Amino acid sequence: MLIEVSAKEYKQYFCSDNHPFISEQFVELNKHKVDKLVRLVTDSGKISIGLVAGIKENMFLSPFSSPFGGFHYRSEHVFISEIEQFLLELRDYVKINNFSKILLSLPPSIYQKSFNAKVINSFIRLGYEILLPEITCFVDLSQFNGRFSYKMSRNNYNTALRHNLIFNALTNQEEKEIAYKIVYENRIQFGREIHMTFDELMQTNNLLPIDFFGVNDSVGQMVASAIFYQFTKDIAYGVFWGDSCKGRSLKSMDFLSFNLWSYYKTAGYKYIDLSTSTENGLPNEGQLWFKEVHECASSIRFCFSYNIQ
Repeated sequence: MLIEVSAKEYKQYFCSDNHPFISEQFVELNKHKVDKLVRLVTDSGKISIGLVAGIKENMFLSPFSSPFGGFHYRSEHVFISEIEQFLLELRDYVKINNFSKILLSLPPSIYQKSFNAKVINSFIRLGYEILLPEITCFVDLSQFNGRFSYKMSRNNYNTALRHNLIFNALTNQEEKEIAYKIVYENRIQFGREIHMTFDELMQTNNLLPIDFFGVNDSVGQMVASAIFYQFTKDIAYGVFWGDSCKGRSLKSMDFLSFNLWSYYKTAGYKYIDLSTSTENGLPNEGQLWFKEVHECASSIRFCFSYNIQ
């Protein structure tokens, strides 16, 4: 059966995190958003899998304050039978504690390939419900050679060059706040929620280094911006990006994309995770199309639930 352990004991079993959203520092920063934080391991045999989750409104949630959560595990080569046993014991744990539902979103496959395949197979075979999956987009920087593949994207980038746009990594607080304001207003304009305030971003910056970028026009006005986590040693994670109305006419997002890909490739990253182009599984067609014609590949981010009868 699964048992709850302390943060100290859990860390003894899992000394590294597959991604920062399940790190002890991140969940501690956000634990005020749930009624209870739990760290689960099995009480029998060797401990090869663990799960950190939040309890809120009588539901078992992973994640509870991030785009995705998921499991800790000792190795990608964990036996599928161990995964299956853990998921069976998870159902029992939730029933014993009278929780109403399990909701669990896995990370995209660029974070964990073999484990994802085995756990998805196990979820489905054990009767967990697969929710409408999210479409997530990423750039494989090994395939980016300093040139957009699509003619339209190349033409738009060249148009941006003729407007004498300038790309900058931002360092001072005032510039960072302007960058945040641009993406905030962009989200509002297109009817998309923004789930973090600037102050919350700065709090997260104490755990994850955050890169702020701006694109300025020929008179020095910022017309597009991007905010990225230095997420893992191989992956940069796009938190927010967007342009202003003026920036749109200057093709500033084409210019921003090209410079972001170049910046992170030069810095030695393997991937850029641009997160989802869906909202609760429903595609934003324009956003998805834009990413794909700017060197992104689309993949599935799986979400599962289990209702306790």
